[in-house]
Amino acid sequence: MNRRKKKRPQQTDYIALVKQKWVQLDWSKFKEASVVTNLSAKAKLLWSRLPKLHQRALTVLVPALVVLLLLPAPKKTEVLETQPASGQRVEITINTQSLSEQPAAQAAAVKSEAWKEYTVKQGDTLAAVFRNIGLPMSDLNALVKVEGNDKPLSRIKQGQLVRFKLAANGDLDILQLEKTAGSVMFFRLSDGGFGRSK
Repeated sequence: MNRRKKKRPQQTDYIALVKQKWVQLDWSKFKEASVVTNLSAKAKLLWSRLPKLHQRALTVLVPALVVLLLLPAPKKTEVLETQPASGQRVEITINTQSLSEQPAAQAAAVKSEAWKEYTVKQGDTLAAVFRNIGLPMSDLNALVKVEGNDKPLSRIKQGQLVRFKLAANGDLDILQLEKTAGSVMFFRLSDGGFGRSK
């Protein structure tokens, strides 16, 4: 049996080849003007061979790239946040009083331009209150669905305070009913319906 060994292709040292070609270059030729014009002629020839779409894209992208390279990079600012150590207690002040329990001075400070108030008159129903305020009846129907067993919306009384806040688009966002035992608040959920607190 005759077994022939496979010849391995010789590996070429490309780095040595590049160094050899670099040394052989005659740099004096590049200083001549004819070489520069020859290079510009070659560049024009290459440019004319490109499709029109590529030429247009390059005329937009190359200047944009140059401008982006020349713009200074934004300075990095370090933000130092003080975080409590693991297991360390942090004191947080939370106002847990309802609006009816707060003193009158604090209640006045809570009022903002976004909140509006309506005092229930004799014989008013919640539908009449919504009509007087200019709120849509569809919101009233959605509120009645989450009213609860104590029926605060159905049992409004003369002199009762109804506070409401409208969203930026004019829809009802929050409705608060003041009662003797506290207040009940209804708020709009992200799905468009309403939820109730207390």
